Amino acid sequence: MLSANHISCQRGRQILWKDLNFQTEPSTITFIRGANGQGKSSLLRILAGISTPYAGEVLWQDQALKKNLEEFHRSISYFGHTMPLKGDLSAINNLSYLMQIHGLSYHHQVIEETLRNWGLSTKTIHLPAKFLSQGQKQRVCLAQLSLCQSLVWILDEPFNGLDTNGSHLLITAFAKHLEKQGSIVLTSHLHASLRSANSSLHDFAENIIELQGRDE
Repeated sequence: MLSANHISCQRGRQILWKDLNFQTEPSTITFIRGANGQGKSSLLRILAGISTPYAGEVLWQDQALKKNLEEFHRSISYFGHTMPLKGDLSAINNLSYLMQIHGLSYHHQVIEETLRNWGLSTKTIHLPAKFLSQGQKQRVCLAQLSLCQSLVWILDEPFNGLDTNGSHLLITAFAKHLEKQGSIVLTSHLHASLRSANSSLHDFAENIIELQGRDE
């Protein structure tokens, strides 16, 4: 599926890490671990094709990304630190807009049902996003995962801002995605407890990538 082939990452004049190799597999969660400043988010952006590695290359289905960008972008969902929500649009309209970016179109009724499945009330989903809490905005963004039909999810600290119920909903979404032979690559400070506390993830494989380098 998605492979890192001897990739390195540079920030300014500093090499954060180098010669990194790994491959995502169906029904597997890949955890990216490392100290603050060691380039975890940078690695996810490189894997998503947003940034370019200092050396090496990222492959999709054994081909360089630049040779297969259109198919690649249809096949992944990337979730970074910046929430791509428009403050004046409601949660419904924001999610509909995000689906259009992915080249997908859903009836408003499907959008509403998806947002409610992510724990947002009927009143909340009609509010402009600027009035939502951080956790509610996070749920709107994560609701994309239920609709995008992507093979690979690339997620940067997706549990940030979520309460216990929101975290449970996300873990349930993880399990459903993995059951469908999807794969997940993520950073999360919850790694140590994520699998041990959630039986729904026990049956799926885990891969851990440790980033070694100097802290900033």
